[in-house]
Amino acid sequence: MGELKSWRKGFPAYPRSFNDFPIDPTTTALLLVDMQYYDASPDYGIGLALQKTYPDIANYLLPRIKVVIANFQKLLKFFRKNKLRVFYASFGASMPDASDMLPLRKMKSSETPAFTTADFEYQILDELKPAPGELVVSKATRCAFIGTGLDHTLRMMGIDTLVIGGTVANACVESTARGASDYGYKTILINDACASWTEQDHNATMKTFHQFFGMVLDTDELIEALSQKL
Repeated sequence: MGELKSWRKGFPAYPRSFNDFPIDPTTTALLLVDMQYYDASPDYGIGLALQKTYPDIANYLLPRIKVVIANFQKLLKFFRKNKLRVFYASFGASMPDASDMLPLRKMKSSETPAFTTADFEYQILDELKPAPGELVVSKATRCAFIGTGLDHTLRMMGIDTLVIGGTVANACVESTARGASDYGYKTILINDACASWTEQDHNATMKTFHQFFGMVLDTDELIEALSQKL
């Protein structure tokens, strides 16, 4: 998978649209995107399909997801211990016939079939299971802000900073993080809590996001920054 900071290679040559911003733990929430059996398990959904059809991608992605799970466990422990807010976003159709799904995803295929919130694959991995009081937002789109009440809920709770990770980094995670930035949230992508299908895709996502939309940190960097303010 290469070094965790490989996305930074050549980055000094890139101008940024803004400076780094301060992080206030009291107004910061963690958002786990699509850490479901469909997206993040070798035994179901995408993971199973990739092993059968695209083994090179699976050989990169599945070990990377193990890294992501371990770092999310560390983040969850920290956020819960310090009584900071945690949210989940999960992808899946709400209607039994998937009629509320994105048009292209309604077209079922053997590789990426549409699925619903009633299916097992919609469930969040047991290793990252939500605790009581942690909201799960169901989305039928890639961005967790479209067609959901996430923005309203965050504003009612006084959240102005979002820490985001999950899979796939250059799809639903990036769409959600860009959306958060455009909604006015200070947004942080967690590099080592994100997984893409290839390292090239991952690094491109981190570079672009850090340049135009928010900050990119590793798990330990975020915990250190938050700990200084607690």
